[in-house]
Amino acid sequence: MDYGIAGRTALVVGGSKGMGRDSAEMLASEGCRVAILARTQKHIDSAVAHIVERGGEAIGISADATSKDDIDRAVAEVTAAFGPPEIVVTQADFHVRGFFEEIENDEAFVDSFRSYTMSQIYMLRAVLPAMKQANWGRFVHIGSATAKEPQNNPPHTVANGTRPSTVGLLKSLADEYARFGITINTIAPGWIATRTTEWYLETHEGLTDPDERRTWMIERAGVPAGRLGAPAEIASTIVYLCSELAGYLTGHYIAVDGGHHRSAF
Repeated sequence: MDYGIAGRTALVVGGSKGMGRDSAEMLASEGCRVAILARTQKHIDSAVAHIVERGGEAIGISADATSKDDIDRAVAEVTAAFGPPEIVVTQADFHVRGFFEEIENDEAFVDSFRSYTMSQIYMLRAVLPAMKQANWGRFVHIGSATAKEPQNNPPHTVANGTRPSTVGLLKSLADEYARFGITINTIAPGWIATRTTEWYLETHEGLTDPDERRTWMIERAGVPAGRLGAPAEIASTIVYLCSELAGYLTGHYIAVDGGHHRSAF
């Protein structure tokens, strides 16, 4: 299937590892010129090399997504190399584990808001004007299923209290910019097979046996599929949302979680 995005410029935040890297590689395979933004240069270089070796176009930029100056610089570098980003995939990573009474520093909530929501504001300010001028754009944020159904296992009260603000922001902007051919959506992954998740299951739950893990996923985590999702299963959904075919799908919070989300709506 031709997704109709060959030749477009895509900027992928966190594109050096996991779901972001799979998204960057899939977008490159669709013919996009891909810019990978992350913090660690060696991971950036590896991801860029992988795309280029397979005939794709890619560059890498080291930047902090929570810094407005870094975001403005990164978008300027992408624009100089490939043209203004028409497709943007974002994500944020901030973890302060614990229940409310265990959180000793209340500023952690402020830092979490800065990481999850302000980073999106900085990026949106930087890329929306060009998308609006082109009358076309795709913005997909990799969020979390806990934004809608907060979980306490593991306990992440700080993230549970701040992630929903990002969803509300993006829904509001989706309404504002839909008339300009710009779609804005949030992907909500559930339990995904990333290094962090694997570490948690092994270290905190003592789960290494596949059968024991399957039982735990169904009975304790509440995932009907009984397994972790693959990063590629998130990436493939993202690439569809970035496609020409998805132009009428905007303002949505889409859970890709093996059935973990229990509400029918």
